[in-house]
Amino acid sequence: MNSWKNENSTKLQRLKISDLLKQYGSYRLNHPIEGLTKGQAHYLIDALLSGNLEKLIEKKVLLPVHGETPPESGFIALSKPVKYRVSGGEHFFSYTDFRTAVSGRLLDYKTEGSEILYQIIEVEKEISPEVLKKYSLTIKKIED
Repeated sequence: MNSWKNENSTKLQRLKISDLLKQYGSYRLNHPIEGLTKGQAHYLIDALLSGNLEKLIEKKVLLPVHGETPPESGFIALSKPVKYRVSGGEHFFSYTDFRTAVSGRLLDYKTEGSEILYQIIEVEKEISPEVLKKYSLTIKKIED
């Protein structure tokens, strides 16, 4: 386990980080990607996959591309979050798979017994029609 603290990240980890950072074009890493250890790269990949940018910005791992100074809270919204109402799933995993695929955050839900009636999720940007078509769910954007 000590090797994770001291050894340089693998090429595969660096490629994964680069691919994930493309989703968040308004941010860059604070340090060169080649200087990350295996443990740091693992943490960064996990945070990017889960959409946990707030923590990365707070710890100054990610910085704005345009040299803007982050506010005191350390959190900068990438854009106005978009909310969706998701329903019509026959199985719990269909909701979970969709929410994971779009890096959504569960805001609210309603169940009846063991059946999920709907979920309200929030995502960083609008979901493309191609992604929406992949899931056999009823997905409606909620207008503010």
